[in-house]
Amino acid sequence: MAVTLPAQPIPTPQRAVTRRLAIAVGALFVAGVIAAISTLLGIANTLDAKDLEQNQFYSVRAVENRITASKNYITSYAYWTRAYEALSGPIDVNWAYTEQNMGKTLFTSDGYDGVFVLDRNRTKYAVIRGQMVETDVSSVLQAPASALVEQVLSQPDLTKPISRYSLFEGWPALITAAAIIPNDERPLDELRNTSVLVFVDKLTPTKLRKIGSGYGLTNLTLVPDGTIEKGHPSVPLDSTGYSLVADLQRPGQQLLWTLVPPLGATFLVLMLLTAYFFRHALRSSQYVDNSIHAMQASNQALEKANHALEASEERFRAVAEAASDWIWEVDDQLALTYLSARFSEVTGYPQALWLGQDIGELLTCDTTPLELWLRKLSEENSAGDLRCTYRDHSGQPRHCRLSARPIFDKDSVVGYRGTASDITDEVAAHAQIQHLSMHDALTGLPNRNKLARYLDEVLILKEHSPPLSLLMIDLDNFKPINDSLGHPAGDAVLQEVATRLRECTREHDLVARLGGDEFVVVLNGMDSHNEIDKFCTRLIGSLHQPILYEQHPLHIGASVGIALSRRHGFVASDLIRYADIALYQAKSDGKNTWCYFEAHMSDQIQTRRQMEDDLRHALKHNEFVLHYQPRYKVDGKHIVSVEALVRWQHPTQGLLGPDVFIPLAEQTDLIVPLGRWVLREACETALEWPHDILLSVNLSPAQFALSDVVEDVREVLVETRFPASRLELEITENVMLNDTDGALTTMNQLKELGVRLNMDDFGTGYSSLGYLRAYPFDGIKIDKRFIASISSGTNDRAVVQAIIGLGKAMGLTVTAEGVETEEQLAILGKDQCNEVQGYFMSRPIDKAAFADLLRASRLSLVSKKGRVT
Repeated sequence: MAVTLPAQPIPTPQRAVTRRLAIAVGALFVAGVIAAISTLLGIANTLDAKDLEQNQFYSVRAVENRITASKNYITSYAYWTRAYEALSGPIDVNWAYTEQNMGKTLFTSDGYDGVFVLDRNRTKYAVIRGQMVETDVSSVLQAPASALVEQVLSQPDLTKPISRYSLFEGWPALITAAAIIPNDERPLDELRNTSVLVFVDKLTPTKLRKIGSGYGLTNLTLVPDGTIEKGHPSVPLDSTGYSLVADLQRPGQQLLWTLVPPLGATFLVLMLLTAYFFRHALRSSQYVDNSIHAMQASNQALEKANHALEASEERFRAVAEAASDWIWEVDDQLALTYLSARFSEVTGYPQALWLGQDIGELLTCDTTPLELWLRKLSEENSAGDLRCTYRDHSGQPRHCRLSARPIFDKDSVVGYRGTASDITDEVAAHAQIQHLSMHDALTGLPNRNKLARYLDEVLILKEHSPPLSLLMIDLDNFKPINDSLGHPAGDAVLQEVATRLRECTREHDLVARLGGDEFVVVLNGMDSHNEIDKFCTRLIGSLHQPILYEQHPLHIGASVGIALSRRHGFVASDLIRYADIALYQAKSDGKNTWCYFEAHMSDQIQTRRQMEDDLRHALKHNEFVLHYQPRYKVDGKHIVSVEALVRWQHPTQGLLGPDVFIPLAEQTDLIVPLGRWVLREACETALEWPHDILLSVNLSPAQFALSDVVEDVREVLVETRFPASRLELEITENVMLNDTDGALTTMNQLKELGVRLNMDDFGTGYSSLGYLRAYPFDGIKIDKRFIASISSGTNDRAVVQAIIGLGKAMGLTVTAEGVETEEQLAILGKDQCNEVQGYFMSRPIDKAAFADLLRASRLSLVSKKGRVT
């Protein structure tokens, strides 16, 4: 019987195809691994090269800015007539060291380790670390003193300082030198033998860390030239033997060390999977048909996924094109890779023009480099906003708010994306409100707010500030013109006076109108009586010339009070007060003249001291009372809130308003106990009112600076059991100016207590619009100065309408204060203001009278509702 052996399997064509396919997949895997490693190494090298370039750039920029700042600072001391008189000949030690004009404050406040005055032969004056010493500059400074002096005095322009590096007490320092010359009309050629002022800025580790941190440099330090690693960015310091270096971030190496371990593990797993695939493919060729069916099913699933992805992209595109903002994306080199269609509508540029271009060529920011800001976001893995500017297709400047977020591929930043919101109209509206709040509507001159800001900025250096002469001007014979011919004639006179004052002054002087017929002129860099007398003669002579109004000549005069900063101090409010006192003296001397402030005129100082003693006595003996002024809906009939206003029942002077004693309380720290008393008394009284009536209490900026406002409010609310939801705190913008970050923290904590916040006197500050965006206010009160002239045809109504529209857009309650006429109330009703307050509805009254007023108001409303029913 024959036995039939089973036939051996014959390799089919399908198995051969499978074998070839497995080999091809293996080859592709190896090629992919090689390509990935090459790409990763390339990215790492690019990042490290970029880091080297930025480190060198910002190191050089930090050093250059330090040199520029030192040159500018020494010029303010060397180019000074008083310094020339005290230092060019024999040294006036009392002026230089005792009075601190060239003394220890240059070390303690400005950080200069050495201050020297040299001539061609010797060291005339030396201060080291704030102490005056008898030493020669050559004993502590490596640079030859004679060569330094000769370099300064041989320059064609003696007003230019020089800077160099040298060793000071064996340590590298920035040496800045300048010729000491007067800032008058003396020819410079006659000053070739003047003395030279030298400032030594020792580059200590503390200073270098502070310099480096401002430019994003880590561990900016000094190292000997021979020890610097080859290729490491450095800034050599002349012949000192030292250079400035900062630590490199080496992002490429960090990237490699971050990615190599997980990538190595991934490649190993993939190799094992590939080997398994080879083995499995060869063993499973008989299941090819089933695999084909599976692949077909997989292809169908993939096709569905692709359709879903296309639909998602279509939805994104529709949203992007319909949005008011334009959307952008950049790669890791900050080159634009995507711009939505809205970009072309807003900017006028075709999208293709900017794709591939650096985003920094399109957008710029004045406050921080755009690239540095974006890199910071990726370091912190956060999103942010930045205000930028650009020019549209027609060349017009525009503003946008740029939002950005890093794009991550695993742990690496591969680019950034975000939106750009056009805020050009918002910036323009803000600028208009700012201008209107800082300038007089009639004359266009700066107003009191602008004057205060100007004086604060100019006098910030105190004795190192340029000399100022402040002239307070009051027109003589103006009131008869205004009364007899009417306000149009008075306005014409004031406008002509403003023009003549501007013609009499120089470009860098300031002319301001305080109100009525009071003007102020600030002469910058002038404090000589002889020059001021000549100016006053010319000014009064100009104002004496007749002013034509409707072909009629009108004659006025002027009286002038003068205060000098170098003689009377560097506090702006004091200078204005002194000039005002001198003005009254000039008027009493017969008008049409000028008078300088003298100390004997300050009898008011004694009055102030007596008032301070009385104020302390009043706090101890409970001499204060509260009056209450209601706030109405814009119909002027329905009371919705009440503002508590403090009064002083003085034993001899009677009832005094807050304008008499609140400024004094703020200056003497008495505002803290007074503010606590007002809040407690108001809350206890308001407990008896209906539950829908809000209580409004003012908070002084001094309370924020001198006490824990949050704890004060919390304590009063707990002890009186007054509902926090019925308490509204009114805050002026000065609170934010004094401490921006601290004020925001305090306001957020107040909001957490449940109280409302209202910005008082809106429209008169420096940047109220910015504060509304950043701070948690519930409402704003339009300053009464805008309301006073809302019906006179000036641009104040436009300001009020802009503020009402802004408040409504931001969801805030808008209140107009200072409403004194029916016409003003009607205008505010037409402009859709929310609430009003002022004498037309009710003056501030005591609590008994307010209780009666509230009762009558409620009865009237109930009666009207009954009749309607």
